[in-house]
Amino acid sequence: MIFLLIIPIIVIAISVAVMIPRWRDPSEFNYNYYAVTNAAALDHQYKFFVKKVGNGYRCYIRRTPSYRGRDTSNYLPHYWVENKTDKHYICWTGEIKYPEQAKTLCRNWADATQKFIDTGVPAPGFKR
Repeated sequence: MIFLLIIPIIVIAISVAVMIPRWRDPSEFNYNYYAVTNAAALDHQYKFFVKKVGNGYRCYIRRTPSYRGRDTSNYLPHYWVENKTDKHYICWTGEIKYPEQAKTLCRNWADATQKFIDTGVPAPGFKR
């Protein structure tokens, strides 16, 4: 009989344990990143504002380094523009559920963009 009482308690405890990380995740945060580069003396700082939108996060681009005169006509920087605010955010069709996933996306996007800035060679998928 006691066994029947313990099962619901265990189920509730597991359910709460699964939800706790979501309760602690911030609804928005700033993220700064210095992209990987061979030209460390030159600007390679990126700034992002990550905000919870719907069930996931969106990574807004607040700052990128200068493209140093690179011809961007054949380069697609992979960002979208939010209709209501005209803010740029990283082009990503998958759902970003956790802050660490958003940070990883920001780092990967910045590194790919920095590679183009440094070499003029777009990362795979960053071409028109």
